[in-house]
Parts: sequence; C-alpha cells; structure tokens
Amino acid sequence: MSDELMKLNPEITSGMATMTPNKIARIRERMVEMDRANQSLGRKNTQTTNQLMTLTMLTESPYRMMRQCLVQIERKRSAVEDSHFTAMTNSVKIKELREKGDELSMIEAAKLEHGQSRHMMYIEGGLKEIAVFQEAYDEIRKNHNIPENWDERDAELAEIRHHLRQAFRQAHRDMILTGTITQGNAEYLEQYGVHLQTARNVIAKYIATCEKLIEEGDVPNINHLYEFLDKVVEIFGNEYKHVMAHIGLDDLVRQEYLYRSTK
Repeated sequence: MSDELMKLNPEITSGMATMTPNKIARIRERMVEMDRANQSLGRKNTQTTNQLMTLTMLTESPYRMMRQCLVQIERKRSAVEDSHFTAMTNSVKIKELREKGDELSMIEAAKLEHGQSRHMMYIEGGLKEIAVFQEAYDEIRKNHNIPENWDERDAELAEIRHHLRQAFRQAHRDMILTGTITQGNAEYLEQYGVHLQTARNVIAKYIATCEKLIEEGDVPNINHLYEFLDKVVEIFGNEYKHVMAHIGLDDLVRQEYLYRSTK
C-alpha cells in the first residue's frame, strides 16, 4: 500500500464509523516497515522450498532435477517477460493520460503508476527465482559430474536408474505405512521387470535391518536409504530388458529422434 494510496480523500473517510484520521495516520506510519518487509515477497516459494521440495517432489535423478530447474526457469521467464511488456504498455498509457490532463485521466494515471510500483516487486521476485534455479542447476550438474553439453540421450540413459530407485522408494514407504506394497507401486515395479514378491522380500529385509539398528541405538539416516536404493539398482538394473523382450521391443532409446549436442 503506497503512501499516496494511504492519503485517502477526507470526503470518503468522513463517513467511516471506526477508522478516524488519527487511526489512518497510524496505519500510514506503520506501512513504512510493511513496504520494507514486503521486499521479501514477490515470489510464491522460499529458496528452501524450491530447492528441497520442488526439486525432489517427483525425482532424485540429477537429470530430472536439472530439467525441473529448466521448467521453473522457463515459467518464471515467461511471467517476467509478460510483466515487462505490461509495464511498458502501462507507461505509454500513463503518458497519454497525463497529456490529457483532465481530472479523471489524472486519477487513472495515478492508479496505473501505483500499480507499476507494486508490479516491479513481483518482477524482481521472478528474477530472484530464476537466479536461484540457475545456481541450483549449475550446482547439481557439477556435483554429479555431468558435462556442460549434456543432451537428451544422456538424460534417457539415466531413466532406468531413476525409475528403479523411485519404484523401490515408494514401495518402501508403502510397507512402512501400510505393511504391504500398494497396487500402483506393484505395477510400477513390474513395468521395470521386478517381481513383486522378490521386491517385497528385499524391502522387508531392509526394514528389518533398520529396525535392528534402531534397537541398538544406531539410528539410520537418509544416506542409509540412498545406499539401499543404490544397491537395488545394481541388483535389478537390467531386469527391464525382460519386459522389453516380452513386449517385443528391440530398442528403448531411439537415437535418431533425440536432440544430440556436439560432444
């Protein structure tokens, strides 16, 4: 709420039963701090939410997380560009209204100018989110030893590992929460060639191992789960080939239809 907006017309405020001029003046004084604090807004999520939740909501595959960064950057860039052109359009309208000079035009110009100042906060918020996702993209790529010129083929080749880890992660959650693997995750495992009873047995043994560690006071952390998921990829990493043979597929990745970067 701008200072200009807080200077309400006395003719409008005189009929208010509760909000006296003194109270309105106090609101205006407090808005100085509110305007300062509002600079932390202008975007939907915090950096923490974006990086620890948005990027891991659907996957833990580095390629998928990088692609999620790219998706978020494109969304924010589109929003910032739209806001930029809206601001340019409003600037022209303000100039035209000011040139008219009549009372209604001046009021409309003041309204648009107020909107412009508020608008800029959200443009800045969008730019900040773009910057955060750009840095997250670079850090994920570097920390997973992914080359700068990775392409669609690299991402496709990492998909089997991703889906196996995700299927076992979700099946592990099922067994912890319900004692069994739900139908959706049972189908997920089968799609990548994992026999349901084998998966249930492997997960049950892992759960028993964790329970024993907890009883002994050695509480497993999230890295313990990551190591288990790495192990199931080693064990079941080629089982999808049986599904391909059953379907009648010779190739899973069609090289001629992929974007390839010059290596």
